Amino acid sequence: MIDNRDKYRQVCGQDGSIPLFLQAWWMDAACGSDWNALLSYDNNGKLRGVFVYHYVKKVGRLLIVPATLTQYSGTWLFYPEGLTLEARYSFENDTYNDLISQIDSLNPDFFELNFHYSQNYWQPFYWGGYSQTTRYTYRIGDISNIDAVYEGMSHRKRQKSLAKADGKFELRFDLEADVFYDIYASWLRSEKQKIFYTKEVFLSIYKASLKRGQGQIFSLYDKDGKLATALFVVWDSKSAYNLVIYIDDEFRSSGASTLIVCEAIKYLSDKTECYDFEGSMIQGVALKNQSYGAVLTPFSQISKINNPLLKLWYWAKH
Repeated sequence: MIDNRDKYRQVCGQDGSIPLFLQAWWMDAACGSDWNALLSYDNNGKLRGVFVYHYVKKVGRLLIVPATLTQYSGTWLFYPEGLTLEARYSFENDTYNDLISQIDSLNPDFFELNFHYSQNYWQPFYWGGYSQTTRYTYRIGDISNIDAVYEGMSHRKRQKSLAKADGKFELRFDLEADVFYDIYASWLRSEKQKIFYTKEVFLSIYKASLKRGQGQIFSLYDKDGKLATALFVVWDSKSAYNLVIYIDDEFRSSGASTLIVCEAIKYLSDKTECYDFEGSMIQGVALKNQSYGAVLTPFSQISKINNPLLKLWYWAKH
């Protein structure tokens, strides 16, 4: 496996189009050294596309899987200007075929990644024996006008949740990241759930995003100084992402969770363009995201299993 991380760091330093979760600094923070990038060049030596991925090695097996708290990874293409439709198809097919050939040369036992929603042409992966599942996120496409955001929310969300929370909570920015993690992990345990990332990784992501001015923990406290809800958001110039949210069970019907999202959107309205709720296929979460006036946005989960035993395990699980 050729280490292309330094080359890719240079690419990220030169091209501002690469979205947040595909950035080298994000991969460093979320994966440590367990990530890499494949690079595709045209016949003139010009970079035309990349494939960014996190990997795990277990018992001699190579697994390419999503990184911690990383909504998407995979491909990103650098389109030349002025392409005709025919030329665009040719460019995409040539670039994808090259990247797929490089992926296949790694011979991963298991491959499953979520691609950025803009990477909606996956047919070359199908031709290469990969499978696709459509999944969904929810996005508010323009957060520059907070009043318009409020108007786009459902009547119940706007009138009941926000009105119920109005004036009852104090917004603060001083909740320490390690305390936030401990509270969130403890709450999950009380719900008989497990947190799937370590405090070390969470703090690595938090510190890296804070250092770049691209991350913030928001918190709401009631009049007695009790933490009602907290939210960790990250962003780039194009989009903010609702990364981790905690709500104390006592405040579930208080409107606090709606208020903190609205406060985050207001804070970010001059820093980025849209707000991504990092959609879920869980019905209750999806319906809640819809109530904010967020737009259903499909993205592709691409998978391939080369190991027969893992294939049996995967299909049994699903």
